[in-house]
Amino acid sequence: MAQTQTGDSPPAAGKQRLPAELLKVAGVVLLGMLLMQFDGTMVSIALNKLVGELSVSVSTVQWVVTAYLLALMVGMPIAGWAADRFGTRTIWNFSLIGFLVGSLLCGLSNSVWMLIAARVVQGLGGGMMAPVGQAMLVRVGGVERRAQLVSLMAVPAVVGPTLGPVVGGIIVDDLSWRWMFFINLPIGLVAFLVAGRAMPNLKASSGAGLDVVGVALLVPGLVAIVYGLSQATTVGFGGVQVVVALSLGAAMVAGFAWHAARPNIDALVSMRLFRYRGFATSSILLLLLGLTMGAGFVDPLFLQQVHSESALGAGLLLVAAGVGSALASLTMGRVFNRVGPMRVGVAGLACALVGRLIFTQFDANTSALVIVVAMFVTGVGFGMMVLSMTTALYIGLPPEQVTRATSGSRIFQQIGLSAGTAVVGVVLQFQLTRQQDAAPGGSPGPDALAPAYSNTFWWSVAFLLLAVVPTVLLPKRLVETPVPDKKTESVPRPKEA
Repeated sequence: MAQTQTGDSPPAAGKQRLPAELLKVAGVVLLGMLLMQFDGTMVSIALNKLVGELSVSVSTVQWVVTAYLLALMVGMPIAGWAADRFGTRTIWNFSLIGFLVGSLLCGLSNSVWMLIAARVVQGLGGGMMAPVGQAMLVRVGGVERRAQLVSLMAVPAVVGPTLGPVVGGIIVDDLSWRWMFFINLPIGLVAFLVAGRAMPNLKASSGAGLDVVGVALLVPGLVAIVYGLSQATTVGFGGVQVVVALSLGAAMVAGFAWHAARPNIDALVSMRLFRYRGFATSSILLLLLGLTMGAGFVDPLFLQQVHSESALGAGLLLVAAGVGSALASLTMGRVFNRVGPMRVGVAGLACALVGRLIFTQFDANTSALVIVVAMFVTGVGFGMMVLSMTTALYIGLPPEQVTRATSGSRIFQQIGLSAGTAVVGVVLQFQLTRQQDAAPGGSPGPDALAPAYSNTFWWSVAFLLLAVVPTVLLPKRLVETPVPDKKTESVPRPKEA
């Protein structure tokens, strides 16, 4: 017989310790996610080094980053279908192996073109690994442990970008840029060996075939959009290649949306998912938070160009944001089931707004203490927002849609990150050009550059203000439906309240 839980109160298991077997699965998934986050942020530190050692131009070496982003967008859409068809453990291991092979080839590269090709291999693996790992944890943990697991998953997402530049700077200065990639191998090997024993191999019962039309529309459409956004930072949004890429990408994604909304279509990401309030609001919020986080690439530039910090010094100041985010996520994860997605989201958005508003007041004389406080408060806000929207994402979804919903949410977040970086990159360049034109000799000092950055920081405030309405529309609490018998279904289905 199916067991029934009370529908009036949220599940109380958020206070309990996670089972040892579930912790093993979580540990493996988090290792994989941390590898991706470190790799993505460390490489940006080494770009100047690569220009000299590989004897190439800055525009060419930028493809080391761009190729990885484009490959991510190829892997993400097909991850959900592949996991449903072949099993979560199978695809996760396959993706991890691809990422590690790419890492090895990156470290062995003797030319920039070999490095770019190896980064494509890395990106294909990473693009599938993250959504499959997240969906696996959500399914095996059940509704009552979802917030705790999401809070754990949020840690590498904030710790990686925060500590990555610090670790990358140490490796580039004291070792070789190649060790940024070689360091992935022993960590990844441990994750692979543990995964074989700890991870479940969950599959969908339908065994549906690949949505070939969806792949043909969505994958190149997303690649075109990300390519256009990446080029906008150098040639502006009026550049021919940017306009063509964004227009073509938008048309193909719109075509996919029409295709995926048709009845009886088992799409890569079904438009019918937007009927669920939690998925719809969370997807919008992930896009907007991605915009804000993408805009955050300005932070270390301000610290180095205006506050005169070294690369290491800037990285250490940025650690405060990661600490705040991790603490908030882990703390709120234990009480989330009682408080609910909407209240946690609103509190997080308020903290993030306060933190970014403080950023708009920064100048060359701002004390390190004020910077650390602003970083910490912003991090607290981001941690709470990620926890609320990622947990609410799955409310009401049938278990068989969890994996594809995760792929869809990752796509929204990645598009937001790329768009935020592009938009704010163009804005910052415009602001810096104005300051340079106004400065004697065209060489503005830190005091003259400060207004360019403070004006640019307002864009991240604007992105957060756009998130107010969808945050308020998040479900207020979790109410479960009857939990099916373990023999027929191990994943409980939540319901919106």
